[in-house]
Amino acid sequence: MDIRRSRKGQALVAVTVAMFLLMGMLGLVVDLGWSYFRRDAAQSAADAAAAAVIRAAMATSAGSQTCGSSGVWCGSPAGTATACPATTVTTASSSFDNGCMMAAANGFTTAVTITANTTSSVPSAPGTTVSYWATVNVTGTQAALFGSLLKAGGLSYAVQSSAGITSTGSTTTSPCIYLLSPAGSNALTIGNGVHLTTSSCGVYINSSAASALSVTGGATLTSPSIKIYTPGGYTVNNGGSTSTTPVTVTSQVADPFTSLAAPTVAGTCLSGNFTAYQATAYTPAPGTYCQFLMGNGMPVVLSAGVYVVNGGNFNIGGGSLTGTAGVMIYLTGGATATISNGASVTMTAASSGTYEGILFYQDRTMTSPGESYFTGGSNMHLTGSLYFPNALLSLDNGGNTQTEAIIANSLNMQGGATLQQATSTSQTGLPVGSSSVSIIE
Repeated sequence: MDIRRSRKGQALVAVTVAMFLLMGMLGLVVDLGWSYFRRDAAQSAADAAAAAVIRAAMATSAGSQTCGSSGVWCGSPAGTATACPATTVTTASSSFDNGCMMAAANGFTTAVTITANTTSSVPSAPGTTVSYWATVNVTGTQAALFGSLLKAGGLSYAVQSSAGITSTGSTTTSPCIYLLSPAGSNALTIGNGVHLTTSSCGVYINSSAASALSVTGGATLTSPSIKIYTPGGYTVNNGGSTSTTPVTVTSQVADPFTSLAAPTVAGTCLSGNFTAYQATAYTPAPGTYCQFLMGNGMPVVLSAGVYVVNGGNFNIGGGSLTGTAGVMIYLTGGATATISNGASVTMTAASSGTYEGILFYQDRTMTSPGESYFTGGSNMHLTGSLYFPNALLSLDNGGNTQTEAIIANSLNMQGGATLQQATSTSQTGLPVGSSSVSIIE
């Protein structure tokens, strides 16, 4: 017997067995890698689907969520896991449909279940506080392709994601006065007997200056929440007072109307002079005006719509201005606003549409506009928000203003002026509270 030939045969068998094992191990490694990839893809799909459920509910029911109302889906009974259909719908009629459509868009149409409810805590994450939550589970088995001889039956995965509507402010502490100046001294100044009251919302001051807030000379600031961006400071003296102690916060608030589109400005403008005497009230139509000038005690009644003041000023120097059908004043081309000389002004913002809740809107591209004044014993009832993002807004000399919300670069109140935040919150144009979608797990 040839011993050398026998040994060569044994080596061939050993190498064959080793190659078989090595190929199997290599195939198993490839399969494991692919399985982990599929698991990560499933997790991404679950996260996206859970967020889609919540965003859909917020879009159709922003204020509060009720199961079965306005497309807010909770299952039947509420909190029951429901499988997405094998054939995905193409048009969503509920938040459940949105979740299933998002899972399908990420490559998972089967073995996807969604659970949702309006209970304050997510069952899989005890201790959370939300107004609506959704949990998405995605399961599957990845067939073993190359390592099937070593791993029969494939590799299974199961992932879960929960999202909810979280709030950074309640309806009683969300700001309705935003002062956006990032570093200016006296971003909010009130003195000489001024009374500033925000009965159901707070004040947020972006300034980090040592004197970001000044309350002096017998003035009062009554608000459930007064926040100043750190390290900003405040001064309260000479008989001034605040109903709550101002606190510092570590983040500046964003302009709440930063994405609000500007209205169209016509290429030509109307005169806008309403001072000459006539037997009846002026009734100008919405449009673009070179100025908007009132005086000599003449009354003006506005129809519903947008009034653009381009280049001149919105100047109400007496008389009465009424616009309660839903109006907005847009100031551009350097325009400012002045209401004075005891004018009586009653205006109400639109209750729907693009400019819902916005009463005055000063063009945000005007980086250094002049000061706007609401002053001189004027009696104003302004239902809606005053938006002067880059301007100083002054209320003084006995002006009595009742409005909904103020967004300005800075605010100065002097000389017996009174600002009373109105009781209605339906036409501020601001969100009630500050809600967001959060991935909880």
